[in-house]
Amino acid sequence: MLITGMLITIVAIFMILIPQFFMRLKSPRIPDKLLKNPKMKIVLRVWGGIFVIVGILLIIFSTI
Repeated sequence: MLITGMLITIVAIFMILIPQFFMRLKSPRIPDKLLKNPKMKIVLRVWGGIFVIVGILLIIFSTI
């Protein structure tokens, strides 16, 4: 659980810092108009923040 928490936290931090990279990883092709939409970046950063919290909680619970 410790390793999983660390991996989730690292990926989530990159999701917050570089949202454009993760938007292009979607399996169905996303139109360029939607990729350039600033709201899409905000949504991805919010998800990244949620995953950072989940990753930190996994790390904390695995050390207790």
